[in-house]
Amino acid sequence: MAYATVQYRQLKTDGLPEGTNLKSMIVAAMRTSRAAGRIGDSAKARIIDLDQDGSYVILNKISDAGAWDQKVFAGQLIHLQSGADVAAVLQSLDEDAEEFLVEQVNLGDARVAKGILYFAAIDNHLGLIEGQQVKGRTLERYLTSLLQSIGTIEVGTPIILNGSFRAGDGKELTEASEITIQAERNEGPLAAAASALVDEVIEREAARMRRDGATVFDVLRTLNWNEDAIATLEAEIPEDGWIEGFFKVFIKQRNRRKKSIGRAAINEALRNIDPADIGMDGNGRERGGIVKLSAKQRVQAVGSLLDPADAIEQIVNSLKEWAATGKIDCTFDA
Repeated sequence: MAYATVQYRQLKTDGLPEGTNLKSMIVAAMRTSRAAGRIGDSAKARIIDLDQDGSYVILNKISDAGAWDQKVFAGQLIHLQSGADVAAVLQSLDEDAEEFLVEQVNLGDARVAKGILYFAAIDNHLGLIEGQQVKGRTLERYLTSLLQSIGTIEVGTPIILNGSFRAGDGKELTEASEITIQAERNEGPLAAAASALVDEVIEREAARMRRDGATVFDVLRTLNWNEDAIATLEAEIPEDGWIEGFFKVFIKQRNRRKKSIGRAAINEALRNIDPADIGMDGNGRERGGIVKLSAKQRVQAVGSLLDPADAIEQIVNSLKEWAATGKIDCTFDA
């Protein structure tokens, strides 16, 4: 068993035709034919080179065709990169050897999975379990590319899957005066090595789900720090130390007062930020008292991977629970 965080998302319908239904659009796409066959019948037809770098994002495992007209459509999104030489030990570790030989192994035509994401959609509501490198942003980009390619949405119209945030007391979030974001820290070499060891030996599952978001230095670059200034700052970090950054986002008016940030803006702006970056875990609270709609679920594991069927089942269970408690405006068939 493993623990996984199910996140809630909802399609932003602004700019889309009235009555847009995300689940129905995905099903319609699956029923569309391409040269490689009907999209829903052929995983090959669902391959998209999103980054134009030889890696591929694939809507791999999907709901059976006989269930497409039911309430929920679910899928597994995988991001593959071309095989490469990797360092490996081919000997049995039970072998009585003075040392094990580390060799370069060519994976040939094999494709390495950078990450796997699972999702389930009902109407415009969606639950997902992110992978190590396959985040909600990847799903947004994939669905945008897929639906644009068959003419469902116009080129230039993105699919945006908003998050849902509530006040710490569970009440509906109205507005905020500021948002505090913590960037991923940049560590010195010794601290990084120690952290990697802890991740590998003690927190392997947590490390597998660890974010790959912006670092402090990445954020400083967006604030127009030049590389010399960043290098000077980086040189100050001791080998066993790190640098952390906390950034406040707020809107000021001409009278110098802060202008409140509305709920819709928060749901969109923070949708793809890792919960840990704003002080949240599966059911945790943000420093300012904001709760992200998400739930930790126990999922069956096959080795280091989640069992696809159980991952999707737990996502659907979370959606049903949120619907039953009125946290999302959604109904399931009896």
